[in-house]
Amino acid sequence: MRTRDRVNLMQVDRWGYVAAGMALLAWGLRRRGVLGGGAGGVAAWLMYQAYTGNNPMFEPLDIRVNRHPSEVDVKETIVIDDALTIGKPREEVYRFWRDLENLPRFAPWIRQVQVLDERRSHWEVEGPHGGSVQWESEITHDTPNEEIAWRTTANRSITNFGSVSLRDAPAGRGTIVRVHLEYVSPAGSFGAAVARLIGRAPQSMVEQSLRSLKQLLEAGEVATVQGQTSGRAPAHSTQGGRDAGDELAGAQ
Repeated sequence: MRTRDRVNLMQVDRWGYVAAGMALLAWGLRRRGVLGGGAGGVAAWLMYQAYTGNNPMFEPLDIRVNRHPSEVDVKETIVIDDALTIGKPREEVYRFWRDLENLPRFAPWIRQVQVLDERRSHWEVEGPHGGSVQWESEITHDTPNEEIAWRTTANRSITNFGSVSLRDAPAGRGTIVRVHLEYVSPAGSFGAAVARLIGRAPQSMVEQSLRSLKQLLEAGEVATVQGQTSGRAPAHSTQGGRDAGDELAGAQ
């Protein structure tokens, strides 16, 4: 559920807004007139966003920033909350999720999870430009059939932590699976917003992964259009007896 006027700007973004506002204000004072007044108005708007920590344009993207107390080794994180009802009992959902090596089956952006012991695991996920990102994670809380919480260990290349909680859905409709995830965004809220817009943000990945988990547990497989035909009649080329599909494949 979105909350209007919540904090969705990280500290690095807020300082950037202050710098941009001061530069615009100085430019406006030199220009005066309508242009100067307009620049002053934009500067005031930027300063206000820096003060409140909220950019209204980020609201539809559901971006939220969490500030952490000093005893936590990160100062602020981007927060993801998502939930879905799966038509299976809690025990079955918990048992499937608790086997961490099952995660790549419904979250394709996770390439591999290697269980090291009862608490620790090694993760490899998709990185930018076809690369990979790896880290070690540990389970910090485990209540069977109710909740699993985790965080990255000191040996990490990325900081994230979160939990999955399981509750009975009303009227015996299965299990409400709720995922809470927090991660450090080096690019700030603006970087998270751009990633969200192009569908490569952790928010989008978590949402898709939950839908795939629902399909996998309820239907036994994840629905996909890969390998299916488009339903259109094949087109044929007169050159060398190759059809249009062969030409497209050769061009890729």
